[in-house]
Amino acid sequence: KSPREMSSNDAWGGAWRLKEAVRANQTANDVWDDCLTRFLGINRTDGRCMDIIDRHGRVTAGQLAAESGLTTGAVTVVVDRLEAVGYVERKRDSDDRRKVWISITPIMAEMTERLFAHFQLMGPVVLERFTPDQLAAIIEFLEVSSVINIQQAALLEQYVDRKGATPQARLVAARLFARASEKQMKERIEALKKGRVPND
Repeated sequence: KSPREMSSNDAWGGAWRLKEAVRANQTANDVWDDCLTRFLGINRTDGRCMDIIDRHGRVTAGQLAAESGLTTGAVTVVVDRLEAVGYVERKRDSDDRRKVWISITPIMAEMTERLFAHFQLMGPVVLERFTPDQLAAIIEFLEVSSVINIQQAALLEQYVDRKGATPQARLVAARLFARASEKQMKERIEALKKGRVPND
């Protein structure tokens, strides 16, 4: 049987369908994010940073740099751009004047509410299809996947050739990355088997 012909109850068939569903979901999210950032008149990096700010409510430049994978200098440029168009604002901490918080503006908050209103309508209907245990499993899968993706991106960054390289040179780098990744994955798999999220 091909993976497409296998049942979701079959271990291999279910794993294949899950992989395909995740990839399709990532593509759909990418299409939406691209359209959204063009609607807002910003680039994808700015959009990613604004999403991080919105999720946390407020962040410092250091926190934004850590989660976005950008340098603090690059974050400053991003926030300057977003502040200039009225999407985010900086405010000094009332207790520690050295600390500056970055948050979205009221107009951006309203735009977010209106642009994502369809999720508020569809979300409850979709969630009703799952039991609490099923939802917990979905949430755990997404949380673990997010952690691993961030970790793998940090590892892959070490093999990025910013001066440009031939496909053959990139293949060599991909092999080195795979070797390093396999070692890390063995450690993460052991952590997962013990019930821990591999977050270091």
